[in-house]
Amino acid sequence: MISKKKANNFSMLALAVMLSGCALDPGARNGGLFSNAAKAYIYTPEEQANMTAEGTIPTMVAPSEIRAYFENAKKVTKPTGEVNYCDAGLSSLVQSRRNEALAAIDDACGGKDQYSIRHEGPGHIKAHYAGNIQLTPGCNRSKVIIFRCSGAQPKPDMRK
Repeated sequence: MISKKKANNFSMLALAVMLSGCALDPGARNGGLFSNAAKAYIYTPEEQANMTAEGTIPTMVAPSEIRAYFENAKKVTKPTGEVNYCDAGLSSLVQSRRNEALAAIDDACGGKDQYSIRHEGPGHIKAHYAGNIQLTPGCNRSKVIIFRCSGAQPKPDMRK
């Protein structure tokens, strides 16, 4: 039988390990506290085919715009990928997360000034789990940066 003191020490150790795991995002660049900037996600050709040049889903085309829509369909370049980051908390933390997201785009496109931002708006953050324990902090406000590389286009990572 385990003594009460040993059980209490074990509980405190387990709690410390869980809390430290929740505060770190393994997908973040430096694994910083509540840093949710993930690596750049590169769109597959199928995903690109179903979106506009800004990276959004096409909504409605007016009857008068149908001809121009089909004529320009092959001329408009589609975005390369996206990066999500958490937009909640102190403004300095949000700016730090945005800088990490831009650095991830730099890595994906091969350097600074090798991309253009097509859209920045509400996004989605995917949480990482180990069993039923969430390893990344929840984010109630997220942003997405949709970008297009200027030079060579990176290939999507087909592993899921």
